[in-house]
Amino acid sequence: MKALERTMKKDVDTNQRGCTSQSGDTEIPIVVIDTETKPKIQRVPRMFRGVEANQNCYDPLVVSIGPFYHSKELEIMEEHKCTMAHQYAEYAGQSYDLLYNKVKAIAGDARNCFSLDSSTEVVLDEEKFTKMMFHDGCFILQFIQCFVNDYKDLNMKLYLAAFVKRDLLLLENQLPFLVLRELMSSKENEWKKTFSTFFTGILVLHSDSLREIDFDKCTHLLDMIHTLLIDKDALSAPKYNRKSGSTDWFSCRSAKELNAAGIHFRPSQGQQFTDVQFRSSFILIGFLKLPPIAVDDSTKSMLLNMVAYEACPDAPDDLGVSSYLCFMDSLIDHAEDVKELRSKGILLNFLGSDQQVADLFNQIADNLVANPSAYAEVKNKLQRHYKSKIKIWLAEWLHTHFTSPWTVLAFVGAIFALVLSVIQTYESKWRPGPSVSGSTNRSTGGGNNESEELNVLVDLDRRIVSEEENKQLDSLDTALVVEAKAGQPDSAKPKIQKVPLRLRDNINFNQGT
Repeated sequence: MKALERTMKKDVDTNQRGCTSQSGDTEIPIVVIDTETKPKIQRVPRMFRGVEANQNCYDPLVVSIGPFYHSKELEIMEEHKCTMAHQYAEYAGQSYDLLYNKVKAIAGDARNCFSLDSSTEVVLDEEKFTKMMFHDGCFILQFIQCFVNDYKDLNMKLYLAAFVKRDLLLLENQLPFLVLRELMSSKENEWKKTFSTFFTGILVLHSDSLREIDFDKCTHLLDMIHTLLIDKDALSAPKYNRKSGSTDWFSCRSAKELNAAGIHFRPSQGQQFTDVQFRSSFILIGFLKLPPIAVDDSTKSMLLNMVAYEACPDAPDDLGVSSYLCFMDSLIDHAEDVKELRSKGILLNFLGSDQQVADLFNQIADNLVANPSAYAEVKNKLQRHYKSKIKIWLAEWLHTHFTSPWTVLAFVGAIFALVLSVIQTYESKWRPGPSVSGSTNRSTGGGNNESEELNVLVDLDRRIVSEEENKQLDSLDTALVVEAKAGQPDSAKPKIQKVPLRLRDNINFNQGT
C-alpha cells in the first residue's frame, strides 16, 4: 500500500489552491441509525465478505468516499480532492463558499443516510463531516465531467482513473445523492446527459438505449447504475402459468449444449440485464437474445457490490442483478461457452482468456439466490423446446454434420448432381425421338395413318446406295445370292440365302417381292 501511495504522489497533480478550514472544537460522534429511518448506505453483509475469492472486491484502492474508509491509508487522494473542489466550483459557475454552504445546509440529512455499527472507528464533528461531504461530492462530479468532456483536466494517469471508476461503485464507498444534487442544482438537466454518458462508457452500452435518469429516486451512484440495468416491471410481473406445467426452478443447459440443440444466440437490442428473450423460428431453430456486457478487471467488483446492495434491508427486493448472474452462470460452464457468447457479440472480453471469464461468472454466482419470477417466460419456452425430441435429434444431426460451410456446399452440390442425373435418365428413357417428316405429316393430317407410320419406319432404316445399284435392283423380282468359288468340291455348292438387308431397304425391291 505504501508503494502505491508513493506512485500516486507522482501521478496526481498537486497544484492545489488553499482550502477553507471551518472545523470546530466539539466532536460529535456519528450516531447509529434506527431501522425505521431506512438507511441507504450500509456495510457489505458478512456472508459476502466471507467468500475468500471475493474479499478484495469491496474495499477501495485509491479513493475513499464517505466515512467508512476515511483514514490515513488513502490520505494522498484527499489532497487532490481539495484541488478538484475548486475546479468544480469554477465549472459550476458558483463560488466555493456558496457550494459549501449548500452542503452544510443538508449535512444533517446526509449523516442519517449512513448505517454505522459499533465496530466503525470513525468519530467526526459536524464541521469535519460537512467538509468531507463537500470535498467528496465535488470530487465525484468533477471527475465525472472531466471523464466525459475533457479527460486532460483530470491531471491523472489512466490507470489511476480506472481505479477511481472502480472505487466509485463500491457499496461502502457511496455518497448520499442529495449531496450531489445540491452541488449540481444549477445544471441539473445537463448532468442527466453527463451521467448517462459516464455509465455508457463503464458498461460499453449505447447511450440511446439507457432510460432517462430520475434524480428524485436515486439513492447513490451504485443505486443509479442498478436502476439503469434492471427493469423492475419485467421482474415483478411474471408471464407464466403455474398450471401449464412450468416450474419455478429451472436447470438450464450451457451455451454450447443449447447451440447443439438448435438454439442460436443473438445480442438483444436493449441493454438492460432484464432484456432476455427467446424466439422460435422455423421448426428446429430458436434464438436466445441476451444483453451485451463488457467484462474487464472492474466488472467483478461492480457486479458483486450490486449484489451486496440488493441484500441490504432497504434495497430493491427484486434481486435483478443476482437473477441475471445466476442465469449467466447456468449458460457458462467452460471456456467453450464463453467463446460461443463472445463470437455472437454478447460477451466483450477485455479481461483475458475465455477461461478467466468463465471462472469470473462461476465465482460471482456462488451462494446467490435468484428471483423465481425472473426470466420465467424465457425458461418456460426453453423447456418446451427441449421436450421435443425430434427437434433435438434433428438439430444435433445438423450441428454435427453441417458445422463447416464446405460441408454444406458439398451437400448442396451432391443434391444438385443427383437431380441432374434423374432428369437425364428420364429424358433418355421416356422422351419420344424426333420425327423426320413431322412437318409433312402435320400438313397432311387427314391421310392414311398406317401409310404414314410405314414411311417413317422406312425412312429411318433406309441406307443410301449408289445410283448404279438402284438401277440394277429395280429390275429384280427375286434375288439369289450365289457364292461360287473356283476349285471348290461338290459339297461347297451354291446355297440359297436371304436377301441382304441393304437390298431389302429398297422400296421397289420390297414391293416387288
